[in-house]
Amino acid sequence: MLLNAANQHQPTIAAEINYIKPNIQATFDLSTGKKSANTLTDQVDKRVVEIADARLLTKTATLKEDGFGLVANKYHVADYFDDAVVSRELYPQIIKHLISLTNASKGVVFDHTIRSVEDKLHCAEKRSPIHTVHNDYVARSAQNRLDIELEKKGLKASDYHRYQFINTWIPLVDVVLDSPLAFADARSITSEQSHLLQVAYPDRVGEIEGFSYNPNNRWFYFSRMTSKEQLNFKVFDSDESNAVNRTPHSAFSLPSVAKNAQSRVSIELRTILLFNK
Repeated sequence: MLLNAANQHQPTIAAEINYIKPNIQATFDLSTGKKSANTLTDQVDKRVVEIADARLLTKTATLKEDGFGLVANKYHVADYFDDAVVSRELYPQIIKHLISLTNASKGVVFDHTIRSVEDKLHCAEKRSPIHTVHNDYVARSAQNRLDIELEKKGLKASDYHRYQFINTWIPLVDVVLDSPLAFADARSITSEQSHLLQVAYPDRVGEIEGFSYNPNNRWFYFSRMTSKEQLNFKVFDSDESNAVNRTPHSAFSLPSVAKNAQSRVSIELRTILLFNK
């Protein structure tokens, strides 16, 4: 299914999305203990775009067909802000869910991040929602991460036919009223929009994609997400024939939100799915 706001006739909102300026050289700094910036670079290209509410699509957006999808969650986790508890209790539930959803042969959750708008959380690592259009991996960085994580588990990539990187996003507030995620339909993204950006970590330098503006991009979000829901979205697919091989995304500010609205807090988990066929 080709998601198309014009043909679906669902309401849209006009909101500002930060693209990056083309042909820039920038590094997103995650190398210190300071809370991360909320944009990948100061060289952003602010554009007002129409963002459709994906809840109102006549056909539900799915991870398999569209690169992103909203599902209910019924996870039991004692404390989302305790890394050990999250690894022990939430990781197995996420793997079970994604394997059931995709028919993958095996899944490995290798990382999670708490994101908060305000700097009030008492946990070892927290980052701001990223208000810049990006995707988490390029081919080289995905392969590097695959090799590192599979080696930790005693697994070999050569034993599997293909792999995907999937992010799972879960609100940790009752209702998301601030900085929700917007997703671009990958089929409306052109290769000319894709630009390599570096990310500086304490122990390495990684690579991600930033995206410059194209007026033909189609944007979607899910209104009023709750803590009983989760978004799954693809950030890399080794199957090069798949037209939806990743999902450019960005947090954005909802227009006309009350000043006293609860700020977003969320957890994002990163999973490698391995397929035998």
